[in-house]
Amino acid sequence: MKIQFVEKEIPEGEVEVTVAAAEKNQQVAKVIASLTALEKESPKVLSFKTADGIQLVRMADVIYVDVSKTELLIYTTKDLLVTKGTLTQLLARMKNGNFVQVSKHAAVNIAHLERLENSFSGSMLARN
Repeated sequence: MKIQFVEKEIPEGEVEVTVAAAEKNQQVAKVIASLTALEKESPKVLSFKTADGIQLVRMADVIYVDVSKTELLIYTTKDLLVTKGTLTQLLARMKNGNFVQVSKHAAVNIAHLERLENSFSGSMLARN
């Protein structure tokens, strides 16, 4: 098996994989199945570009995410990270069913949720 990397202009965050062989055989099918399974797997750690450099964050440590103007605020059990991007892009990168988008600008990690309460305005208040 020959593996090579080719630099190519594609949208940021995307990866394009081409499997080439003389014919589609069992080995090719196995490689494609492995890549498909890998794509569906949610990452354990994501990297974010911040003012301090590249920060690595465990997805299990993220409590919630909020958007403020052009900044993406990532609240973790230890820190607040400020980066650029959209909530839609981040949720797509996370591929994690524990994150529920609760408004146009926020998503909550339900693994950190202890209870929901009614608020005076008629909406729900999440407590961790």
